Amino acid sequence: MPAHSLDLVLAPEHDRAVRARWDALREAGLPSLATHRSSSNAPHLTVLAAPDFEEAVLERARSLVRPLLPCPLPVTGLTVLGSGPFVLAEALAVPPDLHTAAAELRRMCGGDDRPWVPHVTLAKRLDAAGVGRALEVFSDVAPPQALEAVALRRWDPDRRETTVEVP
Repeated sequence: MPAHSLDLVLAPEHDRAVRARWDALREAGLPSLATHRSSSNAPHLTVLAAPDFEEAVLERARSLVRPLLPCPLPVTGLTVLGSGPFVLAEALAVPPDLHTAAAELRRMCGGDDRPWVPHVTLAKRLDAAGVGRALEVFSDVAPPQALEAVALRRWDPDRRETTVEVP
């Protein structure tokens, strides 16, 4: 069953910067989120994923995140996630209050023993050679120094729709 998620979406100029990285991968013939055609496809930072959300979780998420927005997200570099196939992402340094909020929301949903790794995904399903080629591509595409989150949205895979929870 696909996970519901609460995601921080980016300011328009930062959304465009991530999409430029997606496009560079696509133009190089590599897997890229630029090829994902869903209307829900936008650069984002997932704060919480769960089988579903009770209204209490949504209310708490709104109250925790609203005072944090807009939220600066310094980019610390590229990161490779997984053990193959790999995910390539921009790693983010999030403010302590956002880290605390994400931890509280995870506990409300039954917790997850895995650490939260704040990131914005650039590509999925890369093999090791693809990761190397992506790094070569990015040597010619300036990385963003920081991103800015401006809203909290909910992704509902059952309805296949996104809803803005905090504008």
